[in-house]
Amino acid sequence: MDRSVEEIEDLRLKELRKQAAIYGPQTDPAILIEIQYLSNRQSVNNPSPRRQFVNQLDYDFLMNVVAAALLRLGEVETNLSNNDRRRFIRQLIHDLWMVIITVICFANLLLLLHR
Repeated sequence: MDRSVEEIEDLRLKELRKQAAIYGPQTDPAILIEIQYLSNRQSVNNPSPRRQFVNQLDYDFLMNVVAAALLRLGEVETNLSNNDRRRFIRQLIHDLWMVIITVICFANLLLLLHR
């Protein structure tokens, strides 16, 4: 019943992907990071035509992180009061987040197209 390290990592990766599918944007970032880590280890250890699949996982990881960040930002916004100064600050933070997310998405797209 001895299993190789690769088999154990593969089983762990499958279970983590199931958890990410169940929780969606509310997936714990530690799970997403471990999925990314194990996926990268597999692609380095087993170079194959699956590279496009790995690129899709990179994109999915990024989108899940962005969705989780926006969800948490929305929760913070609803907890703040509605005076004008705070509303201006919240809008500024929201706009900054959107710029950062847009830059990350375009950078990821350029990296995917460059490969």
